[in-house]
Amino acid sequence: MKEAEHSYKGPTTSREIPEGVARYIDGTDLLTKTQAVRLSTVDPDGWPHAALLSAGDMVMMPSGHIRFALFPKSTVTSNLDREGRLTIALSIDGGICELRLRSRRLAHATPDVPLAFFEAEVETVRQHVAPYAAVTGGVQFSLHDPQSVLPRWQRQIAALRAA
Repeated sequence: MKEAEHSYKGPTTSREIPEGVARYIDGTDLLTKTQAVRLSTVDPDGWPHAALLSAGDMVMMPSGHIRFALFPKSTVTSNLDREGRLTIALSIDGGICELRLRSRRLAHATPDVPLAFFEAEVETVRQHVAPYAAVTGGVQFSLHDPQSVLPRWQRQIAALRAA
């Protein structure tokens, strides 16, 4: 194939979370993980709704389920309470990894982390890689005051694991 040619190569699909994604949401080394994870739900009118989460807002459990914390009155929380379906996507291994998930709200409350907790199970993992280019990054962020954010993220990860 010539470099300028473009042909469609569909995503690979599986039910297995790639190791790179599992490492990114393992709840460790949070200050080094500066790619936002795109979370998408569907609103009551059927339109996609996007939100961005950090590695400090989610954690992969030993079961393979993913837990995440959201603002209780957010649109995403409302959409998940109503429907339970979502996708998360991030740049990894030269492409985009999209996880289609089914979630449920966890009955967990703690004064240290006043957020809504959800647990999601993987339905499908789709990896999108173009044969002619590599995705070199996703939505990146820079914390204004990392030392004030890290303790909150650590409390959230601990609470998500304990839920």
